[in-house]
Amino acid sequence: MANIHDVAKEAGVSISTVSRVIQGASNVLPETRARIEEAIQKLDYHPNRLAQQFRTQQTKTILVIVPEIGNTFFAEILSGIEDIAEKNHYTILLVDSHGKPEVETKCYDMLSQKLVDGIITFSVGIPKDELRQLATQYPIVIGIRYFADNTLANVTIDNIKAVKDITSYMLNLGHKKICYLAGPADVPIYQDRVNGYLEALKERGLRVDRNLIVNCVPSVQGGYDAISALLRVGDHKFSAVVAGGDTMAIGAIRALTDCGRRVPQDVAVSGFDDVELAALFSPALTTVRQPKHQIGMRTAEKLLDLIAGKTQAACRDVLNYELVIRESSGGFVGNREL
Repeated sequence: MANIHDVAKEAGVSISTVSRVIQGASNVLPETRARIEEAIQKLDYHPNRLAQQFRTQQTKTILVIVPEIGNTFFAEILSGIEDIAEKNHYTILLVDSHGKPEVETKCYDMLSQKLVDGIITFSVGIPKDELRQLATQYPIVIGIRYFADNTLANVTIDNIKAVKDITSYMLNLGHKKICYLAGPADVPIYQDRVNGYLEALKERGLRVDRNLIVNCVPSVQGGYDAISALLRVGDHKFSAVVAGGDTMAIGAIRALTDCGRRVPQDVAVSGFDDVELAALFSPALTTVRQPKHQIGMRTAEKLLDLIAGKTQAACRDVLNYELVIRESSGGFVGNREL
């Protein structure tokens, strides 16, 4: 079995140079790096990670926490993280927290036990003060979600402006009564999305009907139950639904269909995130597309910078988004008075 001495001899360099390449150091000439990587491949050399950990106090492993591994939204994000991790010779551990604080606590215990070098989390189930305290001691980056005071390293989009834009699009189609499906009221990302909806109405001088802002579980069932309840009451009429998540929007469409309402002919619907099912659903869902692969890459880059002790230019990285207009919002124009 080849060892590091064999690789150094094959590449014609010192052992320390081989070691720097294995550890992902940048201070190696490209041609030298290529020669070493060719030697590693030729000799089928596999570094002793345990020995490396003892020498460097690094595991070369990062842990990624997702709230629901079955949600296809995270697949492309994970692909972005993997791209950066592989490029920097890091291994990824993936944990599905199911939003349970006790699962997340065990993950952060792995940091204190030096079993991983850092954590990227898309789930914030533990108390925010506890997470803030942990982030002062260990490399932690939050993806998608964040806290209102913006003190922790995170990567996201401008959620307020994104929902303002999609709501304005519905208003431009002539809708005046728009129902908004919000997620949990105590989660900042969902509150920001509500604020975007409110800003769009305020900009047009429209009165806000609080009965049309419904907090629900951010799932297909949550959206279904929320719209079903509104339709049963019958007093709160609306011609469009803007949902703070695609799953809620898909649930809303099903509820409308079950009650004999056509989408988009009777009620237009939009979502948020552009999950894989959004384009395949019938009618195809108008939505806000988050740059999922880029979010994954940037969270990984940000975490590796923290691990390396580099100064952060900003706590929050705000990435671009785009509106994806599909069948569910319809193409009709003009005022729709109810």
